[in-house]
Amino acid sequence: MPKQLLALHWHEEMFEIPRGAELLFSSDMVRNQGFVIGHHIVGLQFHFEPQPDNVREIVINDFPYIEGSVLNQTANDILKTPVPAENKQAMFKLLDYISEDSQGKKTDTASW
Repeated sequence: MPKQLLALHWHEEMFEIPRGAELLFSSDMVRNQGFVIGHHIVGLQFHFEPQPDNVREIVINDFPYIEGSVLNQTANDILKTPVPAENKQAMFKLLDYISEDSQGKKTDTASW
């Protein structure tokens, strides 16, 4: 897993990770961005691979929120930022981790 991901953050809501969960992703603005519990449960607060058409529609519908957000991003910043290739690799690594248990394999997230 890369040390950093450039991911789409859309809101300021926060959550506490459940007891027994392992924190996987964190940011300066929102501490709890993603977690796993064993090989079966994943919780994410961000979007790995938003599609350009979907992002455009969200920007159009939520423009007033974006411009006043504490996330320090403008609509133009969001629209012009491509999804990095590393995000796809990270997403597939996470999906592989989830499916390992059904195949009788189990790796530790520390090995990422």
